[in-house]
Amino acid sequence: MRKLVYILGIVSVLASCVEPFDISGEVETGENIENFLVVEATVTNELKQQVVVLGRGRSFANDSLQPVTQNANVSVVDGNGNRFSFTETEPGRYVSDQMFQALPNTTYQLNIQTAQGSSYTSKLVSLPETATIAAVYAERIINDLGVEGIAIYVDSEVMPGEAPFLRYQYEETYKIIAPLWSPFDMVVTDPNPPYGFDLVAREQEERVCYGTRLSNTIIQISNLGRTGNQVNRNLVRFIPSDDFIISHRYSILVRQLVQSADAYSFYRTLNEQSGNQSLFTEIQPGFIEGNVSNTGNPNEKVLGYFEVANVSQERLFFNYEAFFPDEDLPPYAIRCSFLGAPSELTPAGTSPLKDAIDSGFFVYVRNNNGEVAPPAGPYLTARRACGDCTVLGSNIVPDFWTE
Repeated sequence: MRKLVYILGIVSVLASCVEPFDISGEVETGENIENFLVVEATVTNELKQQVVVLGRGRSFANDSLQPVTQNANVSVVDGNGNRFSFTETEPGRYVSDQMFQALPNTTYQLNIQTAQGSSYTSKLVSLPETATIAAVYAERIINDLGVEGIAIYVDSEVMPGEAPFLRYQYEETYKIIAPLWSPFDMVVTDPNPPYGFDLVAREQEERVCYGTRLSNTIIQISNLGRTGNQVNRNLVRFIPSDDFIISHRYSILVRQLVQSADAYSFYRTLNEQSGNQSLFTEIQPGFIEGNVSNTGNPNEKVLGYFEVANVSQERLFFNYEAFFPDEDLPPYAIRCSFLGAPSELTPAGTSPLKDAIDSGFFVYVRNNNGEVAPPAGPYLTARRACGDCTVLGSNIVPDFWTE
């Protein structure tokens, strides 16, 4: 039988205490990678509703990952016989029915049964040793590529004599201030020629908003460079100085996951081959063997990993002027230098101003006091995001936000 070779890459040599993870580089002719089950599941020591994400692999011919829906039966069972059931809350995303946390000296196993009757189970895994975040801090640097910006570092305290296998995630939140905001919005009062327009006070906050992004790359630190019980200056995030997200006030919540050696190796291999934080970010047409298998057909390939991890987290705030006190703000998210002045009524009986308002793509900025010469209209307009921050973020102040 002819074989099609799907290679995700070459496993590099990891730290001496980490075994290289197995990559199965061949997929038999007739095997459809789009049917491979994809599993991403991390149970932590945090008391919360845990999450399992299920999907189907993708190939070059189909670059969209298909979620595993139709109410698959998903559960986690611990070594004491406790079963934690999960319910699908959105396509492919399964959330535990109750809050629970991983405990020391206890094993955990993931069980999945699809609507088609296939059953899958993971190997037994347990909580690794703890490590805590000692500090999260920012520094203005010039990186190895010659780019100036802000580096976010983490210092960690680890258990004496233990080899810390650390993976990081972050959630960043940043203030957005619309540069061309006006307290007034323009409405059409008469939709028929010669048309009517009026300015009304805005009914909601549209000047100051907050954007949020999640990390989407694998960030891992081994025990290289360790001094005693400290692992210092782990680079978690670099933000170029011209990135608009640091224009005003910025916050980052850093999550540190202490992994087992096997889990660390799996994500390290995944990172080296695809450079992605998640199996669901970009599945390549290849295969890294994880710790989940089909109970009735052990030869079936399953993409993914079930891990249990110790988590600690810290939040950092800073303002742009704290690092760049005498410099202009970074450019806004979109270009706002061009202002339009659509006319209220054309000789043909149409209204470019009405069309602009009705489209929802433009926003009133201010009256046209000669900034745009005739035959321009009496009002200046701009792209909506320039005067309405809700295009780029939420106008609800986050609960954790401080000034």
